[in-house]
Amino acid sequence: MGDGKCCVSVIERHASVRRFRGDPVPDEDLRVILEAARRAPSGWNLQPYTIVVVRDAERRREIADAVGGQEHVAEAPVFLVFMVDLAKISDAAAKLGFEARPTLAALVEALVDVGIASAWAALAAESLGYGVVYVALYENPCGVADIVSAGKGTLPVVGLAVGRPAEEPRPRRRQSLDALAHIDAYRGARGDAVLEVYGDRARRLFTYLYGPGGYYGEASLNLLHCLRRQGLAEALEEPPEAQS
Repeated sequence: MGDGKCCVSVIERHASVRRFRGDPVPDEDLRVILEAARRAPSGWNLQPYTIVVVRDAERRREIADAVGGQEHVAEAPVFLVFMVDLAKISDAAAKLGFEARPTLAALVEALVDVGIASAWAALAAESLGYGVVYVALYENPCGVADIVSAGKGTLPVVGLAVGRPAEEPRPRRRQSLDALAHIDAYRGARGDAVLEVYGDRARRLFTYLYGPGGYYGEASLNLLHCLRRQGLAEALEEPPEAQS
């Protein structure tokens, strides 16, 4: 990895792994992966997230069931739960003597930071020869929160299953770079580039995601319910100082 191109080569061969061997992830490797997440860029360097490392097999099984029976969650020796954690931000503010209320900008910032940190963790894991797969936790965030004992001010967003791969999947087709990257200004919607990726499966996918009672609709209801329960719904409201 001394040629300076290790990360590029890892990115080029990335493919989600959903079958894992039983080998444990040694503490030293896990520390490298978590350290990569810790070093990830963060808005204002607040790092408004927490990572719960789930090694316990029974707890991984509970999470797998909570997100629709995804067996790779239970099968992977390590499952990383990346959570928005505005509770620690509120706690820090309270120690300074004032109140830090949840706001939309703070929530979005935390979500962005979760995405960046989890990506750095994934890149580190793959650089060490592990397979990874992302798992959406936002479809049942409160269910996962209960399993990992996450209280008010937190929101599980995404998980990362990590382990030695028991399969060698091929990288999936992506949208063309010309369609994905617009130079200097937005050139307009390129739905064709989205559909080209899926071909004959596009209609079935969009029906599942966006049709009546579809995935995103149900996940949105679960998210709203959990935001209220976790004390984060205030972030969706207009801040008092902006009201006339």
